[in-house]
Amino acid sequence: MGSLERRIEILEDVRMRGERQFVSEALSQLSDEELEALEESLDAEARARGQQPPPSDLLEQMKRWEAEELGRGS
Repeated sequence: MGSLERRIEILEDVRMRGERQFVSEALSQLSDEELEALEESLDAEARARGQQPPPSDLLEQMKRWEAEELGRGS
């Protein structure tokens, strides 16, 4: 019985990897504007559920660069 469960786990893992690759390929075909609209939509959905959207890595990096530049100018 354990080998059957292991086979099912392997098949599920293969399926999930295929889905992730499909999503990655689909996202790579979107324009910057489409990606931005998608991000805004996901953030709005999170706020509608009462959740805080995750921080944007790019926005956080830009804030760090800005703080570094302000620190150099002082």
